[in-house]
Amino acid sequence: MIRISEQNTIKIQLKDVKVKNPPETVGIDIGQSLTKIAYSKGNEIILIMNQTSSDFSDINEYLEINKKHLNKINFTGGKAFTLYKKYSSEFETNLINEFDANRVGVDFLYEHNKNKPVPPSIVVTLGTGTSIILKTDSIKHLGGSAMGGGFFMGLIRLLFKNSIADYSEAISYASKGNRYQVDLKVDDIYHIEDNRVNKLFREFTAAALGKINNNVDVNSAKKEDIIMSLIGSIGENIGTIATL
Repeated sequence: MIRISEQNTIKIQLKDVKVKNPPETVGIDIGQSLTKIAYSKGNEIILIMNQTSSDFSDINEYLEINKKHLNKINFTGGKAFTLYKKYSSEFETNLINEFDANRVGVDFLYEHNKNKPVPPSIVVTLGTGTSIILKTDSIKHLGGSAMGGGFFMGLIRLLFKNSIADYSEAISYASKGNRYQVDLKVDDIYHIEDNRVNKLFREFTAAALGKINNNVDVNSAKKEDIIMSLIGSIGENIGTIATL
């Protein structure tokens, strides 16, 4: 159905042949940072991710190429309204609340992999920002955090200007980094023979970038280590918020 590069594509093999999604239906989630496209092909669900373009040219091109195969488009995401309005006269379209889309997606993926319904859960969605919902028989938006991919890339731009082109390059640097060259662990503070803290607690982060403040020269700190520290700090804070 879709003529598109395999780059940034994920395929989910459907184990249960009873799970059906009409091949003429496509789901498009247009967020601030990323656009996600989902459709079914045979016994697979294909997921495609690309950066969201300001003029939506890539999505328009995709829909033009594939419009003879499409009957229905389900839109979601904060940036989806413009294209929902544009294509409503040409296709059957839905504009879906993204919290509802998250709930249905979690239901499907969990049941598909675990072969049982999702228990009451906290669902954390990390995108440009972070949303947190409580899923029971219904969903309740609990709040969220401004920490997320937008905060991460904003810091990358501020710290490294134009030397890092995009998210993929930032992640490539991070994969070579060691955050504990710049982050301060509890173990760095307490004497090795001090038994007031156990072995596990010693591994906790006491202060993100804390070693730069104390014993690492700012000019010698490596880009790779700093970016890995940012990822760790964002992840730890979101994880903590979600458990409160």
